[in-house]
Amino acid sequence: MNRASYWLLIIFSVAIPIAIWIDIFRANYRWQLLPAIIASSIVLLLWRSRPKSRLQFSLWLLAAIVAVIGFVAAAACSYLYPLFTLPVPTGRYAVGTTAIDLVDPARWERCDPTTKSHRELVVQVWYPAISNYGDRAPYLPDRRSIPKGAFSHLGLIKTNAVRDVAIAPPTAAPYPIVLYTPSWSGYRTDNTFQTEELASHGYVVIGLEHPCSVPMAIYPSGRVIHSNLSSDYTSSDAALATLLRVGEEQLSLRTQDIQFVLNRLPQISQHELLHGALDLQQIGIFGHSFGGAAAAEACAVDRRLKAGMNMDGLLFGSAAQHGAAQPFFFMQSDYSRPTAAELKSTDGSFRRSKQTDEWGYQQRDRWFQKWGGENLTLLGAEHMNFSDLPLRSRIKNGGGSISPDLAMKIINAYTVAFFDRELKGKQSPLFSDTTTNVDRLRSGSPFPEVIFEQHLKP
Repeated sequence: MNRASYWLLIIFSVAIPIAIWIDIFRANYRWQLLPAIIASSIVLLLWRSRPKSRLQFSLWLLAAIVAVIGFVAAAACSYLYPLFTLPVPTGRYAVGTTAIDLVDPARWERCDPTTKSHRELVVQVWYPAISNYGDRAPYLPDRRSIPKGAFSHLGLIKTNAVRDVAIAPPTAAPYPIVLYTPSWSGYRTDNTFQTEELASHGYVVIGLEHPCSVPMAIYPSGRVIHSNLSSDYTSSDAALATLLRVGEEQLSLRTQDIQFVLNRLPQISQHELLHGALDLQQIGIFGHSFGGAAAAEACAVDRRLKAGMNMDGLLFGSAAQHGAAQPFFFMQSDYSRPTAAELKSTDGSFRRSKQTDEWGYQQRDRWFQKWGGENLTLLGAEHMNFSDLPLRSRIKNGGGSISPDLAMKIINAYTVAFFDRELKGKQSPLFSDTTTNVDRLRSGSPFPEVIFEQHLKP
């Protein structure tokens, strides 16, 4: 190898990893491939070199081992943090999406100390689209929300929805509306697997994002409101009391947000892409975790909502005590009702965790005794299986033993069936049985991973 070739190889081997790291910090590169790029540079160097002594051979062998480790590391990183694809919607319609900025002149924004402004919400709308050709919407709508480090590859994820395409003209009745409200610190796109599925089946889904809770509320003007809600409730009795107090405050704020969006539905319906195709009388709502609590409370205080669904969330506010008259569907992860011994455990963190589990059971019991309703337990699921999160990583993703794809398939099937029944008057075999015999329902379910209960209204 001549001197020029040698230095070209050195520059090549150093420059590529540096360029990759620059892109990683800019959040637009799949960092999982970095070990493979470094390994390729090493292989290229080894291919052009010939060891002439025992020491050189030892160094050559060490470099070869490092190269192999690099390829293995790249494969492992790509597996653990995949460049995932969202489930393909199963409905007849293509899916479109657009963001709409709404300002509430009746409320001041209390979470932005830098400026005096009215409460402002950016909502994401998913809807049946006239065509599936066009620019696929990114999973994270604004590049500023792309996380750094391990999850920077989320900036490369595309959804199934076409951005800013016109709505498909309804073939008969206008499209029912379903509102989505996210978890404690969640974003409006956290359940894209579910919002796209509903849109493909002829629904207009409006995803809310709540300033004062979401880490970054980003507006078209460039303004950003940062928030940092604590989710600690097990470390001490004081932490649990604080979370319950903040929870009531958040519930009031989010319920007002939901009612504000309900008030704005006539204007949203007249958006240039939606052409008045929304049914302003048939409106449902669903949410995950604390979003499920907000959905329940909104139903309790606003009869414009015809049906609601809570996915694995405790209840707060009046809904926790009195429920709501509308048809309501609970989904929950796979956990058993706490025993008396667990509720009295000397391990404070464990005891407080079990206490909240017990509250969830008591809340649902009171609801069913007064209003009836449905409850689905998804076997093998944990809390985050009711969101997109398990797709993002195969470690520490909040999901359980159930396959994320299977969990999403089941959740989507029951979500569509529930809103079809309540907002379109279409019956589904998933809800055909009115018994509360859990064992029989479990054995007869099309999904063996489901325990499904129906409670008749007294």
